[in-house]
Amino acid sequence: MAGSSVGAQEEVAKGSALRKSLFEIARPQIEQQAGQKVLFEGSLKQLNGWAFFLGTIVKGNGAEIRVGESESGDTVILWQKRGGSWVVVEAETGFTDAFFVDWPESKGVPRSLIGLK
Repeated sequence: MAGSSVGAQEEVAKGSALRKSLFEIARPQIEQQAGQKVLFEGSLKQLNGWAFFLGTIVKGNGAEIRVGESESGDTVILWQKRGGSWVVVEAETGFTDAFFVDWPESKGVPRSLIGLK
């Protein structure tokens, strides 16, 4: 039933080459914000040439890394496939509000990918 899944977001499997590649592209920006090496823990979904991560950053031992005045490890990353290559559109950590809810309007990301109806 391939037709029924058209437009449906899909979780990027842990351990997959795509998941590793996307995180490697975004890692420098997040590590600069965190001031240390990070691992990513959370949900990474893709849909129609977009990928979206919502989760936290952690140390190698699994301890959450807290960043900024908010002392938050919450992390969001948005990628878009452009000309056959994935690029980071936005990568933020240490926030407390869901500032990304306007991305469908401001960046053109599908609403369902970031959990909006």
